[in-house]
Amino acid sequence: MAFFEQRLPGRIERGASVRLCNRGRSKAYTVSGKLRQVFSWASQLHEFNVSPGINSLTDYEALRAMWYVVNFTPYEGFRFRHLADYQATLTNTTVVSLGGGSYQLYRRYTVAGINFDRKITKPNSDAVVCDSGGTPLTATISTVTGIVTSVSGGTPAKWTGTFDVPVTFSDEAFPENLEASGGSTLVLTQAVNLEELRQ
Repeated sequence: MAFFEQRLPGRIERGASVRLCNRGRSKAYTVSGKLRQVFSWASQLHEFNVSPGINSLTDYEALRAMWYVVNFTPYEGFRFRHLADYQATLTNTTVVSLGGGSYQLYRRYTVAGINFDRKITKPNSDAVVCDSGGTPLTATISTVTGIVTSVSGGTPAKWTGTFDVPVTFSDEAFPENLEASGGSTLVLTQAVNLEELRQ
């Protein structure tokens, strides 16, 4: 199934609430009360509620149009910008070799010298790969997969630019309330949730 390489209007993204999820974690308590945890997922999933970003009929129309296009054209999902985490810099990224001269872009999170690398599959056209010293390299970067090819001038180690999250609508229903007052209709949406896609 095709992926819709488009984003919602920025005003809707700015109002979204975000949750980071690890549904692969299971917990159990022993008879003495000790917590035992098993982590079966290697990576996170983002969840977004975009309803807080709907402040006008224009916003509502844009969100509903995306729901129709994704569900009935249909598309696997679309791009979404997490405005608290969309910038790649030389200090928060890494590039991992896939072999055969190809590389994958990653966003890096570090605490006390321990790294977690999150695969980025939806970079934007401003992405640039650099060597370990921060010198930009000539390369082809797929904005569809985050894979780097045709590199010349050195070995990719870092990258800069912006990126999006691949998402789809979590629910099969599009909730809405319509209230008529004084000859006008006010559209109030309930929670419209998006979930990150594994790619």
